[in-house]
Order: sequence, then C-alpha cells, then structure tokens
Amino acid sequence: MIKKYILATVAILLAVWVGFFLGNKSANAPEGPVNGEVDHVATTTPVVQQQAPTQKTTPTTITPKTTISAPAIAKDGSYLVYYTNKGFSPSSLTIKTGKSVRFVNNSSKAMSLTTTSVDNQSQSEFNQGKTVGQGGMYDFTFMSAGTWGYMNRNNQTDRGTIIVQ
Repeated sequence: MIKKYILATVAILLAVWVGFFLGNKSANAPEGPVNGEVDHVATTTPVVQQQAPTQKTTPTTITPKTTISAPAIAKDGSYLVYYTNKGFSPSSLTIKTGKSVRFVNNSSKAMSLTTTSVDNQSQSEFNQGKTVGQGGMYDFTFMSAGTWGYMNRNNQTDRGTIIVQ
C-alpha cells in the first residue's frame, strides 16, 4: 500500500515538473533565428498598426466612373429635363439647332426658368413668363447655336446648361 502512495506521489511530482518545464518553454521567445529563418514572436499584447494620416484630395485628382446614357425624349420628340428637389436632371444637355426641350417640374418647389447669360440678348427669349408648380411644364425650341445657361428664378442655386449645336 505504501508503494502505491509513493508511486502516486512520484507521478504527481513528475507531472508537475513536466507541466512547469513545458509551460515555461512555451512562454519564452526564441533567442535567435531557427534554421536561418526569422520567426515572429507572439505576445499577449496585440500590436496595433497606425494608419498614415488621410490626405484631402482635390476633385482634379479623382477620376469618377461615368455612365453615358441617352437623354429622355417625349413622344413628340422634345428632350426632357426634370426639375427635382435636388436640381435639374440632366443638368447639362446637348441638342441640335431647332430641337425643343420640355422642362418638367417634379419638385415641391415653384419653377420659373431664366437665362444666366447676360451678354447674349437673344437668349433672353428663353425666359419663362409664368411660374409653374409641381407637375407643371415649360417648353422651349432652341433656334440658335450656343451654350444656354439657365437657372430657376425661385431657387437660383439650381442651374443647368443646354448646348445647342
């Protein structure tokens, strides 16, 4: 019976000693490269990499992806420009001389179009005489070539351009 206690005690001591030896060894980092290879040391504190500070970029350095789509055309052949709460869509349109554009008010704001070109008196014929609300329309036929800038007289930050060729 005493032999059982002695064997049990030796086994326990041996297990403690092996556990201590192996536990100590796994917690220590290697002192140098093994077989000529550098091994990364694992730590209990995570390494946080700092990111480089972000730099502001100017619009000239950004190349946006653009999708070219055909302009909307009404059944009568008029090009359609929609006035929305965010402005005119499309904000720029290229057409041929003699073509008409129908401006449709799909916004919750009143729409009254006026030219932004003060140098060209012939473009003053573009000015809309009557303000229209939501669902209202304004048609204009462009008979002379040029760049026709326009805005909503009631909200002058909403602007667009018709390029007549």
